[in-house]
Amino acid sequence: MLMTILLLLATCATFGQEKTAEFAKLDASALPVSARIHIGGDPDWLAIGLGSVWVSVPKNNEIVRIDPKHDVVQARIPVDQEPCYGIGIGRTRVWVLNCKSQTLTRIDPEKKNVDLRIPVSIADHGEGSIAVDDAGVWFVGNEDTHSSTLVHIDPNDGGVLRKIPVGPESAVVNLGFGSVWVTSSGDHKVYRVDPKSGNIVARIDVAAKPRFTAIGAGSVWVLSQADGSVTRINPATNSVQSVINAGVPGAGGDIATGGSCIWVAAAGTPLTRIFLQSGKIADQYGNYKGADAIRFGFNSVWISDHGKGDVWKIDPEKLPKLP
Repeated sequence: MLMTILLLLATCATFGQEKTAEFAKLDASALPVSARIHIGGDPDWLAIGLGSVWVSVPKNNEIVRIDPKHDVVQARIPVDQEPCYGIGIGRTRVWVLNCKSQTLTRIDPEKKNVDLRIPVSIADHGEGSIAVDDAGVWFVGNEDTHSSTLVHIDPNDGGVLRKIPVGPESAVVNLGFGSVWVTSSGDHKVYRVDPKSGNIVARIDVAAKPRFTAIGAGSVWVLSQADGSVTRINPATNSVQSVINAGVPGAGGDIATGGSCIWVAAAGTPLTRIFLQSGKIADQYGNYKGADAIRFGFNSVWISDHGKGDVWKIDPEKLPKLP
């Protein structure tokens, strides 16, 4: 029976031509993990950039740099207390928000140390993300206790360039299509912000409690925690193009794009694979509660397992495909 199900699946590049809405639900033990890199502590947030895979370890107050070629820890860099809200990768620096110490730290990856420390006000739950480009660092501030302020920081000296009101209970910031995208769990919208003027270009209604976002295939993809769905936003029209019922509700989770797929992680379901062009679900791997952060890079899928202190490296070419 399992073989029959697997033969129905296609590679990410070809599934867009298929019409079936069915997909396989498999055990996480079936994932083709090519390496388990032991980090220790509670590895969580992941980032790809500067030739490396980066993972935050809140319990140990450190950011770990992984060599993706040899699958080994390259460096352990101390930061402030409880690094959270993801990891921002700039042209030459790595940026991290720290929940307990309420700071934004800038890491020099060559010297392996923090070279700038900025006091900030952020919500202490840490379920968000930080975005970085040449114009600065973007994150959600919590000065009003409602996490409704998009903060823009100068990457050179840490000075505040701008504060922009957005929706309540915002957390995740992403960059794409010449805009800053912010999810508001409080009013169930995605805010599109012009980074030059600071004006809100659009407020897009999505499924309840939107949280994590990814950019790919000319779209913005939003994971909503209330029902575990993935919403596809068309930035050309600032409207919802489609909604994918991934069935992974609950706190936590993550979403990424790469290799012609959307990759979703959630508590209890470390991997759901969605074909980027068609928006169809290929397969889903569950029955494992310890992993819910995900990224794609270096032709691999990376998942942090904070239950066992590992980072998994998965070969997407070994996932089920048509012969």
